Amino acid sequence: MKKRYYFLVLCMLLFPGLANAQSVISGTVTDDTGEPLIGANVLIESLVIGASTDLDGTYTFQVPSDHVGETLELTARYVGFVEQVRSITISEGIMTEDFVLVVDFLQLDDIVVTGVAEATPRKKLAFTVSQVDGEDITLAPASNPVASIQGKVAGVAVQASSGAPGAVSSVRLRGATSVTGGNQPLYIVDGVILGSNQVDLDALDIADIEIVKGAAASSLYGSRAQNGVINITTNRGSATPLNTTRVTIRNEFGISNVAKTLEANTSHDLQVDASGNFVDNTGAVNSCDTCLSNGYGPGVVQEQNSNGAAFYDNPYQGTLFNAFEEVFDPGNTWTNYVGVSQNSSKTNFLASFTNVAEQGSILGLDGMKRRSVRANLDHRIRPALTVSVSGFYSQTSNDALIGVPGSNSFINPFFGLMFTNPLVNLTERDEVGDLKIQADPLAVEENPLYVIENADISRSRSRILGNFRARWNPLDWLNLESNFSYDRSDRDATEFYDIGFATIDPSSVNDGRIERRNELDEAINYDLTVSLRKQFGDFATRGQLKAQFENYDAFSEFSIGSNLVTLGNSDLSNVKQFCATLEGEEDCGSGSRQFGNGFTTIRSEGYYATAGLDYMDKYIVDVFFRYDGSSLFGAEERWQPYYRGSAAWRVSEESFWPANNPITELKLRASIGTAGGRPGFQWQYETLTLSDGRLSKSTLGNAFLKPELQTEIEFGLDVGVLDRIFLELVYANTEVEDLLLAVPLAGYFGFGSQWRNAGDLASNTIEASVNANVYSSRNMDFEVGVIFDRTRQELTGFASNPFRGGPQGLFFIRDGEILGSMYGNEFIRDISRLPTGADASFFDINDDGYVVPVGQGNSYTSGTGSDGVIGGGDDLWGTLVEVNGTNYRWGIPIKYYDEANETDLVQVGNGLPDFSLGLNTTFRYKGFTLYMLWGAQIGGDVYNFTKQWGYRDGRNADQDQRGKQEGMKKSTTYYEVLYDATAKNNHFVEDATYIKLRELSVGYTFNRQQLSRVFGNVLHSVSASVIGRNLLTFTDYSGFDPEVGDSEFGSNVGGDATLYRVDDFNYPALRTVRAKLEFQF
Repeated sequence: MKKRYYFLVLCMLLFPGLANAQSVISGTVTDDTGEPLIGANVLIESLVIGASTDLDGTYTFQVPSDHVGETLELTARYVGFVEQVRSITISEGIMTEDFVLVVDFLQLDDIVVTGVAEATPRKKLAFTVSQVDGEDITLAPASNPVASIQGKVAGVAVQASSGAPGAVSSVRLRGATSVTGGNQPLYIVDGVILGSNQVDLDALDIADIEIVKGAAASSLYGSRAQNGVINITTNRGSATPLNTTRVTIRNEFGISNVAKTLEANTSHDLQVDASGNFVDNTGAVNSCDTCLSNGYGPGVVQEQNSNGAAFYDNPYQGTLFNAFEEVFDPGNTWTNYVGVSQNSSKTNFLASFTNVAEQGSILGLDGMKRRSVRANLDHRIRPALTVSVSGFYSQTSNDALIGVPGSNSFINPFFGLMFTNPLVNLTERDEVGDLKIQADPLAVEENPLYVIENADISRSRSRILGNFRARWNPLDWLNLESNFSYDRSDRDATEFYDIGFATIDPSSVNDGRIERRNELDEAINYDLTVSLRKQFGDFATRGQLKAQFENYDAFSEFSIGSNLVTLGNSDLSNVKQFCATLEGEEDCGSGSRQFGNGFTTIRSEGYYATAGLDYMDKYIVDVFFRYDGSSLFGAEERWQPYYRGSAAWRVSEESFWPANNPITELKLRASIGTAGGRPGFQWQYETLTLSDGRLSKSTLGNAFLKPELQTEIEFGLDVGVLDRIFLELVYANTEVEDLLLAVPLAGYFGFGSQWRNAGDLASNTIEASVNANVYSSRNMDFEVGVIFDRTRQELTGFASNPFRGGPQGLFFIRDGEILGSMYGNEFIRDISRLPTGADASFFDINDDGYVVPVGQGNSYTSGTGSDGVIGGGDDLWGTLVEVNGTNYRWGIPIKYYDEANETDLVQVGNGLPDFSLGLNTTFRYKGFTLYMLWGAQIGGDVYNFTKQWGYRDGRNADQDQRGKQEGMKKSTTYYEVLYDATAKNNHFVEDATYIKLRELSVGYTFNRQQLSRVFGNVLHSVSASVIGRNLLTFTDYSGFDPEVGDSEFGSNVGGDATLYRVDDFNYPALRTVRAKLEFQF
């Protein structure tokens, strides 16, 4: 305090005319415990002047003399505290204004900018807009910023279809809104509406993420917003203390690895001799050119009992290998970040550079690398005129892992791992040092390590984002704003297989193959907005008019060449065509080249008007109307209307509300709104297919094709208790009309299908979130947050023939069906589902829960016969059981058949959970911070297609019968029936319930006061921490991770990994542990 007065006295002595010429405003800013707040901003915004507080919490700035006598607003602002604004009359000389700020536990004054016509305090919202603060993101940042909202916001489902570095996540906000168009929300970054769903951003630059989940709030964005909106705002330097430059250097380094590997069956059903060598049908040790030293290879025979039944109960001898463990290898991950920010009364900016690398966990792959630069700047040319500029550029490369065209591994290189014999070492090399393409002599799938080492497969992507915004306030009640944004994404893919690339079966890549694909998306958006705000007594009114224009263009091309001339040359000129000889030209081979390209052009525009009324901060009403036109709509439906109406009542602001009521905030709110989902580019047009010089009709055009229309009604209750606990309850009911479907046509149309508006989809969601500051003092703080959500959805009014779609055709799309339901065959688990007339006394329920035929008087453990030993001569395994004239195989599960509906196709699972939970805790003591984020899914199913394929060759650990009691063993036929040639069935539907530690951060921060004793004023802070992601999972799921899904586009079905919960040889989710060191200057 003395420091401040010494400074003022010095000013008066050095500049004796100062007190008479102008005013000096000074004071302190402290919290409610008296602790100085360092770096708080105190300013007169209308004059664009102010200062930030120093180590003692003091500030001082001058006001020009021509403002003496004016009454102005003085604002004190500090992150995490309630802003204070007071009116002061400027007088000559020294004015003292001290501020005591209180922590904003409820964050009701936080400003929301998404889904609203203008920046609005949260306490005045009449609909739900969730927010994740940048500070919460940087505690345990993900390389994909979208993943940072997982488990933090109720009603948000995030699911990556792959754990590979740089993989895109599927995001669903509340219930599904489309069958064919997917459910990805609209992404906006610093005012730039992204032209693609790939969010190439760095989490360390994010200031906050706002999530608008349904049409009750997202209607502002019209025909692009039925899936909701995610608005990402990056740092702009405005949070830096006034007249301060801040430099941040952050480095992270760690290791990532799969959280769990799969166990394989280490027993077999083959004949061996006394030494464990494999023998052929003559009893001699098996031998062949490709056989292993112990005889394993072509020619081995099955060991069967007298009835022809075999069992996986003979142990493999010698050194055994786990194929998954051979391929998985912990990889490094690191992030380097440098940011410079500055804030003054007129200008603030941020410039940053980020280098991210994630090697992943696959031996031989480099993973993902991304480098990016960002520059954001705001400048107040004059108090009424502000311009803002944002620029971002990123370059991403990825060492991809995919299958080989024309080979047995085309599905996925992970596919072959499931069938690898435990005797086989995938890393073993042949006599010339090459990995073996067929390491397992009985395998029909290639060695994935050979593919990784010998195929050059890469992906690269660059992204440019730019935004320019000008804002002019010519009058107190009038604001004009213009916004121009640009988004360009360039994507390149290259695959090169050199001459001699091996596959088990002949393939087009054996003689060399080159493939290149290039894609370019470019989106330009611009708008003009007129905003009006006027106070009439107790009524605050606001209105806005906006015109928006969108241009989107895309170009793609590909080139493929097969049958190359020389080794190591990946140029298309290396493809065989004709060779020059002395006699002329001759054909050098069957080389081929393929070329193709495509263009997409979309033009859209929209106009909207909105009006709002606020009476005494208690009664809030908002109405909105928008009219959208787009070239994607049918020629007869070019323009579509959207609307919103919302209202809120802040009961706690009523005069009858007791001043000492522990409920300090109570708000009731309701909103109804509409938003749309646009058709695909060519869906309205007649399309033809050109093949071998002949045209054939494909899709019939539809001039009356409309966008899908979502109508959502949302009810909310916001409750604040003791200014420390905030509860939000939401119920949202959604109806989506005019679902876009490719409807099959009768033969006389001459076309196979036509895109139509042919169905409806209904859903409802319950959300609850609680945030509580459990304890707070000068040195200690403990915060807890809990979220809950539950969604139900059903297809209604379906005007198309039912069809199966999604990954593996597992999902049924039809009227009255739950979207996400899995369909397949059912192996009977209940005696009551036996065929009509079947005598129940002939059946038993085994330890897997299946009804199996055993014969009267027997149990499922009677397969050994009377001697209790398999192979003793009177085994029941391999025999038949006759029941009412029908023969059943002993001990083998039987399929259910719905006799009434004449089908064996029944619902076997549902990908939607019963409900989901999230729990986050943050504990701070002085400089120490402990943060945890837990997530849980209760109920819901995953179809384990990976496991089903493993049954084919007896490689799954379930099939290992060694160590079991004789009566509990099951024959190989038992598992072959369950495998059922990959036909979908209930045996591979598993409970996806889990509890997971998603994020953990433990660290310590040395503040400026502590550092000044050693480094003076050079360092502002130094922090070190250990960060973990996906650390623990508690589940009964047998696969890698129950959080798995497939975004494959099936038959007329848009990909959504949050709905289509299929484990289909996905790259497993990774566990990551990193150390962080950050310096701020």
